[in-house]
Amino acid sequence: MAEYEDGSLPPREYVRENKEQLERLIKHSNNDFVRALAIAAFVEYGDDASVESITKDLERIKELEEVR
Repeated sequence: MAEYEDGSLPPREYVRENKEQLERLIKHSNNDFVRALAIAAFVEYGDDASVESITKDLERIKELEEVR
């Protein structure tokens, strides 16, 4: 695991190590800005499989909201 001089992780490693927390934010946060930041992190620094998984989750959430 590579670190910057200040001890922080490079963005790709941060996203990889905090995948579950970011997914939880996207699925359950009431704050649209926070959700957008988590999505942007996945799109920019996540694996392609992660981006695809998040896209599918967002589509399911949208479908559930339409049913309500």
